[in-house]
Amino acid sequence: MPPRPKTKRWPWVVVGVVTLLVVISVANGGERSGQEPGAAASSAAAELAKAPATSAKPKPTTTTVRTTTTTTKPPPPPPTVYTGQGDDVVALDRPSGIKIVKFECPACSSNTTLKSDGFESLLVNEIGAYSGLRWMDIRDGSRTTTLTVGAQGAWTLTVGGLDLAPLVEGVASGSGDSVVFLAAGATKAKVGNVGDGNFAVHVASLKTSRIDLAVNTIGGYEGTVPLAGPAIVQVTSSGDWSITPS
Repeated sequence: MPPRPKTKRWPWVVVGVVTLLVVISVANGGERSGQEPGAAASSAAAELAKAPATSAKPKPTTTTVRTTTTTTKPPPPPPTVYTGQGDDVVALDRPSGIKIVKFECPACSSNTTLKSDGFESLLVNEIGAYSGLRWMDIRDGSRTTTLTVGAQGAWTLTVGGLDLAPLVEGVASGSGDSVVFLAAGATKAKVGNVGDGNFAVHVASLKTSRIDLAVNTIGGYEGTVPLAGPAIVQVTSSGDWSITPS
């Protein structure tokens, strides 16, 4: 008599194990409710098995969401360029705050002037051609709304923010009137000038929030003066000049 083929029993064994697990789960009072038979093989079920025991009917949870509103200050407007011929009055429409003015009149003759209705008043007073930078509204509460040009010739007027002033990390140098932003921290500076006219250095310190007249003389100059950097520096000169912070 041929041998009887052996019956594969593993499906029934699996069923028995699953049934046993269900019975144990019920007998334990549902300590891990929400876990379905056979679900322990998945990673999600494994994470759920680590969670604290809950009742069969989970309690609703309340989630509080906090929102933060960030107010971003709009960037300053780009520089505005005005052109003209001869005497003129230019109306400005810019927000309050420090402004840098670049005034160019390369073919001007006779007296050349630029006046502000703000605190600074007389920005430029030159004989003949002129090209240079001046600051305006650097003091709190000052706001220039008009600029008056006195010129015999074609001119260009550019009004902007601090982006018009060169940013200098070390030694600043130039020729004629200018405004520079000295970025280095300093307590003093060596100043030199070669020229015949008025030479003045105004320092608006970002460290002390003060505006000081560091130099005011006629003709050539060389010396060391207090300068609390970083600072915005306005130079009035008819020649070549240099500022070395230290």
